[in-house]
Amino acid sequence: MTAIKALHAAPVDVRTAALALLDQVSAPLTDRQLVAAFRGHGIGWIEARKMARALRRLDIIAITPRTA
Repeated sequence: MTAIKALHAAPVDVRTAALALLDQVSAPLTDRQLVAAFRGHGIGWIEARKMARALRRLDIIAITPRTA
């Protein structure tokens, strides 16, 4: 069964909760969230702010550090 089929087959309360969680984790990051993510990886406040402004037109939903 695919994830979409499982979601459709789930009880209404489970489906509602799952969709609410998906909505929360797939919402685009705000400028403030982007700045915080950049700052958390050692980028200075001014540079992080400039980077966030430069990315304002993109709907970014996640930022993760490289593992390699």
